[in-house]
Amino acid sequence: MMRKRSADAMRERPNADSELPEQTATSHGEPGAIHSVLRALVELYNKERLPVKSRDIASALNIHEGYVRNVLSVLKSMGLVISRAGPHGGYVPTLRALDLLSRQISSVPITYLGNVIGYALDITLVGLLSERPYASMRVVGDLSGYVNRKVRIGPLPSGLVLIGRVIRADVETLLEITSTVSVPKVLVRELMTPNPVTARPNDPVSLHIKVFIEKRYRGIPVVDEQTRPVGILLASKVLERVMSCRLDARVRDVMVADPPTIHEDESVYEAIQAMFHKRLGRLLVVNSEGKLTGILTRTDILNRIAALDELA
Repeated sequence: MMRKRSADAMRERPNADSELPEQTATSHGEPGAIHSVLRALVELYNKERLPVKSRDIASALNIHEGYVRNVLSVLKSMGLVISRAGPHGGYVPTLRALDLLSRQISSVPITYLGNVIGYALDITLVGLLSERPYASMRVVGDLSGYVNRKVRIGPLPSGLVLIGRVIRADVETLLEITSTVSVPKVLVRELMTPNPVTARPNDPVSLHIKVFIEKRYRGIPVVDEQTRPVGILLASKVLERVMSCRLDARVRDVMVADPPTIHEDESVYEAIQAMFHKRLGRLLVVNSEGKLTGILTRTDILNRIAALDELA
């Protein structure tokens, strides 16, 4: 019966905004704006793991603090926010808030024993505060061979990683959550791969084929004379040249220009947000001078989370 009720509950809640009451839109602005306040609260809280002041949310969204306080009152009445008094007090998102914000369009990896076995879409969390919480999702990939096995899903946009047992794998995949892990509060430079292999714009593409084959890289940063990133050479682009026997091309002819970057002193949480919003699997890491110092992949983050799970 528990599984039947969970499935019904999930079908009744198709998206995050459907749980916002109608009076919210008329009394305190549009649901989209309210959702923005909640998301800003979660993002600010995840950075420091400390209660968030209303003025900080107002500053982040560039809106009036009084409006933010009104919205927070509504969110508090909905059980999405709790307030803490005192000089170090503020607002903290509840698990239910993380539930709402975890429903997303971008895919998140599903891993088993460190290997990606699929990608989850439209994740809905049910009963996070109960003894048997569940997660329902659509999956890109076949998980039928992993029923009753422990898998890891995430990190989600909220910075949460779900760990649990697959109990159904068909049109709607169902996971019984056994534990959750938060993204570690570390800097990008602590997780990145330093001094990565690089290419130059004038290099012949053929010069880097061996590296792609031996190292199984999916992409190589392209840098200028000052080691500032100007592009990324993707294995898929190189393969296209190999298949068409056109190996006389230069890296600049096939690279993806203006690669996404992140500063080495940013938090890993910021990196995750960038990966989700831009649908990326990797970020090039730069220092204050804009020079390449490393590369951070989604796998790097997953490996750190896996290590934390093993210590738990």
